[in-house]
Amino acid sequence: MMPVYKDSSNDTWYVSVRYTNWAGKHDRKVRRGFKKQGEAKSWERNFIQQESKTCNMKLSALVELYLKDLSSRIKESTMQTKKNIIAMHIIPFFGETPINKIDPAAIRRWQSEVMCEKAADGSNKYAPTYLRSINAQFSAIMNYAVRYYHLNQNPFTVTGSMGRKKAGEMKIWTVDQFNAAIAHEDNIAKKIALEVLFWGGLRIGECLSLCPIDVIGNTLKVNKTYKGSEKSTDPKTDNSCRIVPMPDFVIDDLNDYITRLYGLQLNDRIFYFGKGTLNKELNNLADQAGLEHIRIHDLRHSHASLLIKLGFSVAAVAKRLGDTIEVVMNTYAHLYPGDQTNMVNKLTAVKDGINPLSEDTKKALLGNENPVKVK
Repeated sequence: MMPVYKDSSNDTWYVSVRYTNWAGKHDRKVRRGFKKQGEAKSWERNFIQQESKTCNMKLSALVELYLKDLSSRIKESTMQTKKNIIAMHIIPFFGETPINKIDPAAIRRWQSEVMCEKAADGSNKYAPTYLRSINAQFSAIMNYAVRYYHLNQNPFTVTGSMGRKKAGEMKIWTVDQFNAAIAHEDNIAKKIALEVLFWGGLRIGECLSLCPIDVIGNTLKVNKTYKGSEKSTDPKTDNSCRIVPMPDFVIDDLNDYITRLYGLQLNDRIFYFGKGTLNKELNNLADQAGLEHIRIHDLRHSHASLLIKLGFSVAAVAKRLGDTIEVVMNTYAHLYPGDQTNMVNKLTAVKDGINPLSEDTKKALLGNENPVKVK
């Protein structure tokens, strides 16, 4: 290890390290401003371990490399989510541990501790899907160490995951239930945002990123998402960019509200609050209307179920929601239970020489073509 040096001019320490960089060329790194000699030596040790690509560096040093590598490859909002998970749930446990000392037994202990954390009311602090995200993030870091820093094995291949990939069964409000809840809303901005979510099926980030320029006739242009900062980012997927026709009463309410906002520019956000505010408001409305609590995202599920009940195809629903047909089928297949029966009846009709597309045949075979009711 190289010596560290005292800067007598300001009573601090500095490091000067010669090393071979990623391109195989000799280079020099100087870092100044350390208040203590030990801090300078610790930084030097971590730097050398990073550059030598050894697997005995501290996890905190590996995380620094991992995030730097991803910084130009993922969206800013995704990066912030990763940083939050790492800072809250990984670094406090393993930040000072060499990565080759993080074995399956240590991971299992960590998983148990995270899963057992409790909220103030005694319930589990984290949802199963969030636990899964925490686990996946840590595993991704260890995979990075295996791929680029000579770690023999990702310990998560032995321990397995925690939490679960999908949330629990979706909850849905009918039109009558939504109307009962929204009748108690006195805040015009929150009322209109909830209407956009229920009657348009937008994701919460898509709704909160809307600007006056996105209201075009009786449609909403969806081409960005709001993640909690003043800057909106690209939408979730390519399919998310779309034009969503809206009922006239929603557009009328939205335009009326926009005209009341003094100084609002075309590219300013229409809604001034975040997801947490709307989640809390939805719970308050549910309590006042005597309804079961649902999540904000369940308004999107409610919209999809309404479209299915009205007889729209999977393709039409997917296009309106900004999802793929595969995602819609995986999410809402249980709401289409009558389709297979209808197909079989029509195939039988063809065998018997009957035109299954005629209205008389439909009534005779099926009674009607109305989709099954959503429970």
